[in-house]
Amino acid sequence: MQKTVQDTTFMQEYGSIEEFYKYLCDTPFNDAFRWARHSSVKTDSWTASWTKTVNFEQATEMLKNGWDDMAKQLKNKMVSKKLESEMVKQCRNVLSVAGYQPVVPLYLAGVPQNMVAKQMVPVKQKVVNIVKSLNYSSTVSSDKIVEESIKVMQLVKRIEQQGMKCNIYIALGTSAGGRKIICKVKIKGAAERLNVSKLAFPLVHPSMLRRLMFRYIEVCPDVTKSYVSGYGYPVSVEDMKRMMPKDVVLPAIWDVDINDVKNVEEFLGTI
Repeated sequence: MQKTVQDTTFMQEYGSIEEFYKYLCDTPFNDAFRWARHSSVKTDSWTASWTKTVNFEQATEMLKNGWDDMAKQLKNKMVSKKLESEMVKQCRNVLSVAGYQPVVPLYLAGVPQNMVAKQMVPVKQKVVNIVKSLNYSSTVSSDKIVEESIKVMQLVKRIEQQGMKCNIYIALGTSAGGRKIICKVKIKGAAERLNVSKLAFPLVHPSMLRRLMFRYIEVCPDVTKSYVSGYGYPVSVEDMKRMMPKDVVLPAIWDVDINDVKNVEEFLGTI
């Protein structure tokens, strides 16, 4: 866990889903929420509809084991138009004992490596940090959260099709009483393949925000009593970017059709 503090903004970053889950399990309720009602564990019918889980335990099980139903839907929705520019594999000419063209002077001199051959040259791939904001207000429907999150999966697929690699994070930013709290969790490393089953719950499911991130607010020691009444208000994208200047921060609601994007790298520079 890495913590950053700037003025009245407190950001904690977790290197994996496992690290984040362990923090939730091992950290007691903070002073602000110790005697308050905990939204993360509500089981009434309205909360079940709002979170799409019946209780906190179901949410944690899906975090650990994946969300198979949504993974299948995502795979179907992630079919995208072919990119105009594919990754170019670079190669160079080298001398070898076998190849496609002889070097006569070397052959006559008895040098074993007298043939010209092609050798692939590893291309250093650019790594992009994609941060998906979970800053949805309470009035945003669970279906809208799913719709917006699918766009991120489509974008990541296109980024990696174009030869770049992605670190993917989710982040909650909430503000109350003049204090901002940001929780950032890595859900995919650049070296990992795009595992839709693993990413479906943390990236798409409403309970990632409305149960697990709420539990984070309930245990985070930097949270004050100003958060108790409504768990704070969404932090602006600009404030999120200020805390994560090297990352591409995607807003919670994003008016874009990924299939209309032709040059992904140029597009990322406009966000």
